[in-house]
Amino acid sequence: MAKQLHYGTTAKVFHWLIVALLIVQFPLGWFLPDIHHGVKRGDAMTFHISFGITILALIVLRFFWRITHPVAPASSLPGWQQLISEAVHWLFYAFVFATTMTGWIFASERGWSISLFFATPLPTLPIEGSLLARSIGNWHGTMEWSLFLVIGAHVAAAMAHTFIFRDRIMQRMLPEKPTVVRTKGLKPEVVVMKPAQDRV
Repeated sequence: MAKQLHYGTTAKVFHWLIVALLIVQFPLGWFLPDIHHGVKRGDAMTFHISFGITILALIVLRFFWRITHPVAPASSLPGWQQLISEAVHWLFYAFVFATTMTGWIFASERGWSISLFFATPLPTLPIEGSLLARSIGNWHGTMEWSLFLVIGAHVAAAMAHTFIFRDRIMQRMLPEKPTVVRTKGLKPEVVVMKPAQDRV
């Protein structure tokens, strides 16, 4: 499949929607009460789980969209930067998936009833009381920090390309500005081409 040169509108919508949800999700998770000490989950936890499930669904859709609509690396980047950029993107997918899945396992192992924003009940995994599931679920916090570090590296690279290298790499993921051609007040001009023998 031929790779596109630029990200399309769908890829950009997936990207920025996931970014917006992660901006809400990280502080919501970090400032929750310490649920490891028997504190009952409340509305904040329901929102945290709901955002997590939403992010999981979006990252799966984004993953399949990326496979079916691949985008070529920026030709202006040296080979080593293209390799690192590709690696960071795949690490981002891996850690988002791992973070959301370990969170789902964490909640399911404890037998919590899960709903999507208090509206739609969501299925729990059949692992309540499983020691293996509890061990995997306890990796949720580690996956969060790993994802945070990958996002930090991605943002730092984007800022470097925008403000230091100024190579417009960031423009590939930003909304495109429409080109406006102003014709008001302009008059068409007719150019008459003279035959070659008439030229001096």
